[in-house]
Formats: sequence, C-alpha cells, structure tokens
Amino acid sequence: MADRRHRLRDLWLDRSANYTVIFGLIATLLVVVAGGSLDLTRYLEARSRLRDTVDAAALMVAGRYKAGETTADALTSTTRAILDQTFAGHDATIGNVTASAGTASLTVTADAHVQTFFLPIIGLASITTTATSSVAWSTTSIEVALVLDTTGSMADSDKIGQLKTAATSMVDSVYAKAGTSTSVKFGIVPFSHFVSVGSGNASAAWIDQGATARSSYYDAYFSNHINRLTTYTTLGKSWKGCVETRPSPYDVDDTAPTIATPDTLFVPAFHPDEPDTYNAYYGNNYLGDKLFSGDDWTRMINAAKYTSPVNVSFSNSTLYSNYAAPKGPEFLCSSNPLTRLTTSSATVKTAISALTPAGSTNIPEGVAWGWRVLSPKGPFADGASYTTSNNRKVLVVLTDGTNAINTFPTALGGAYSSWGFPASGRLGVNPGTDLRYGLDAKTRTICTKAKAAGIQIYTIGLMITDTAGQQLLADCSSGTGFYYNSPNATQLQAIFDDIAKKISKLRIAS
Repeated sequence: MADRRHRLRDLWLDRSANYTVIFGLIATLLVVVAGGSLDLTRYLEARSRLRDTVDAAALMVAGRYKAGETTADALTSTTRAILDQTFAGHDATIGNVTASAGTASLTVTADAHVQTFFLPIIGLASITTTATSSVAWSTTSIEVALVLDTTGSMADSDKIGQLKTAATSMVDSVYAKAGTSTSVKFGIVPFSHFVSVGSGNASAAWIDQGATARSSYYDAYFSNHINRLTTYTTLGKSWKGCVETRPSPYDVDDTAPTIATPDTLFVPAFHPDEPDTYNAYYGNNYLGDKLFSGDDWTRMINAAKYTSPVNVSFSNSTLYSNYAAPKGPEFLCSSNPLTRLTTSSATVKTAISALTPAGSTNIPEGVAWGWRVLSPKGPFADGASYTTSNNRKVLVVLTDGTNAINTFPTALGGAYSSWGFPASGRLGVNPGTDLRYGLDAKTRTICTKAKAAGIQIYTIGLMITDTAGQQLLADCSSGTGFYYNSPNATQLQAIFDDIAKKISKLRIAS
C-alpha cells in the first residue's frame, strides 16, 4: 500500500515530456468539446433555416410551374436562385439542389454546408445538412367558369390577344396542378349583347319552343304569335344560340327551367325587323313592313311580314362602325357559344382561341350564365351540388368596359339585346343612358346571390378608368384579393397566374 502511494506521488511530481503530451491531449479534447458545441449549435440553426427556406422555395416554384413548359433543369435553376438569395448572409452555403414535378406535387431537395470553427481540429472542416419539401396541389375538386368580355373594344390594343394567352396559361396551370385528371373542370362564357348557349340546343326542353306554354316575353315584339325558330328557317337564316334574359325574378338566379313555369324557359333571341320609316338609328330593317300607316312600334311588331316576306335585304348593317354584320333576325348575336363544364383542357383552350370581339357590354348576362354553368341545376346541371365537400366553384369575370347597351331617341328606345328593346322597361323605370344604371343593379344582385350560393368570384377590370365601373367589379368580387385592376393588357398574364395559384391551393405535403 505504501508503494502505491509513492508511485502516485512520483507521477504528480513528474515534469517529463510524457506528462505534457497527456495534458495537451486533454486540453485539446476540452477545446473540441466546448468549441464543437458551438459549431453544433450553428449547424442546428442552419438545418432549421434550410427546412423553412426549402418549404418556401418549393411553394414559390410550384406556384409558377406550368406543365409542358417547365423542364426539370428550369425548375432546379429557379429553385437554386431562390435558395441562394434567401441564404445570403448566413454562415452556411447552398450545395446541391434538385427540383422535380410529378402529377400532383413538386419536390425540392437541397443541402447546405456549415463551415466549422473548432471541429477542423478533428478533421471536420464543414458539416452538411439536407432538407426535402414536397408541395402538393390540392385534392379538392375545382369548377371554374371564365366569363369573358368579347365586345368590340376588346379588339383594341391587342386586348383580345393578351386575354387568350393569359387565360390559356391559367387553364394549363390549374389542370397541371390537379390531384387527378377529373378534379378540375372549366367552362367558358363569352358575352356581349347576348350570351349564346349554342345552336345545337335548339330542340332542348329548356329552350322555349313557342308552344302553348311559353314565356311572357315570347310574343312581346309580334302582333300575333309566330314561332321564332321556324321563322328563322322561313327567312333562310339560322338561330345562332343567343337567348333573351328571363323575366324577373329568374333573370338573376339559377332556377332550373321547367315547362310548368314558362317564364323559367329561355326564349330564343330573334331581332325583329325594324320599321321602314327612315331613322338613322334603325340599322336592322331587313323586311318590308306591309303597312302604309301606323307609328314605328306598330310597323315593327306587324307579324304578317314574316309569313310572306317582301323587300328582303340581308346586306350588312351600317349602324355600328365597328360591327359589320348582315341584317336579319340574328343581328347582334355575335358572341361565341359558351362551353359547358368539361375536364378536357383541349376543349377549353380551343374555345378560348376562337374568341372574337364584337358588340356591347352586358355584364349581368355574362355573370348569370357563368353561374348557371357552375350550377347543379338545369339547364346543364354539370356542377357538383352546392353542399358537396371538397369542391370549389369559382367565377372569373373579365371586362374592359362599363355596362352599356346603346339607347337611341326612337320608339324602340335603343338596341335590341338579351334584355329586349329599352322601351320594354325590363331593366326598371330609370335604367339610365345606355341602360347603365339598370345593368349595374342587375350585376350587383346576381353577384350577391351567386356568392351566397358559395361561389367565389374573381373580377378583372381591364383598362377601366371609370371609378364607378371599378367599384362595381370590386363589389361583385368576393372581397380583398379577389378584384384586379389592370391598367394595360400586358398585365393580364400576371393576374391570371395569380388567380391560378390561389385556385390551386398549394400546400406542404412533407
């Protein structure tokens, strides 16, 4: 026992090099432990930042993604640029980055290198951390109706061209982010004086066929009953699918049409022959009146002129300088037929490509048919039930002008539109010049009812400088973030891209 105590004392008093080495190793170990904990803390902070940054970058890149246009290399390049920028100033640098898109998600993987201060002592000059984020496009089914102004002014400043490009891009983007091939449906509703439901629906039960049970509007412009559709044939013309707006209260809702309630049916538009009496505002006089007396209204409604027409002329009307079209019962029916809800992106894009500008601005009729396209009720009944869970109904309304159907100082009051002639008073007792007050009021009512049914409404005012017009669209929309004011057509791309991103509802999946 005494010998052992002597050996311990000798070791303590030893000042040889061996003891110094041992002490140095212990000191180094203490430095590694203490300093390494600081490096580890920096690593953990960098790992947390990387995870958050990769999540944010994945959401940004997924929002810009366009199927068929964005390659894997482009995705990776865009992602790296975002990560390099957001990591600037931190004591870590981005290393490898990969980004790839699948059917319903986009995945980003990135690593970051943390330069160490103390761990190089043991050969660790840097520590690498890796993060992966997958962004899934919502599995919620989406129904979208694009209600698009195709009036004559859309031909100016390449507005119609910019609209086609931006709307097509939006369709591609939303379909690309669909959870399944059937979870997205689009419909297209072009509007001007009228909305066309398509000539192929001439025999549909919801089109007023002019039989005994017919709308109170059917014979409004004829002294005796005539069948509108067969009279087209008699005159050698074809009905293009335009319909008149239904009588109140069905003009502002999606009540299903039924023969039992004739006013819910849709009356085929038929522009009456205007009177032979000379008036510069009568631009659609295509038949002889067969009357030698009577006021202008009496001359116009004379039904006898359609049974055995005389002095027939279907030459182009010269009333509107920007609307050269043949006179006849189809006059001012200029909009392309609407497209019902479909899962086919090709069908939707073809309809957008075919849009042509002509006519005046009838926003409420466009919005009403946009709602009916989304509706689970007739005439189409293509939309899911309003109570279906995980389903969104979206209206996107674009117009480049304020509501206006021309009013003229004539017995007819102005131009024929889906609301009939202004003299009929279908828009109230004081609809205003060019029917603006009446049309604005109808627009607000339809938008309010559609939103109450659960439809989200995005509105776009294209180059509208009129304050009241801008306010109407803001009121029609679903609130903050749903109304866009576009001072020029080149901004449409960014607007439609933003709406597509909101509709697609990106979320972090992992």
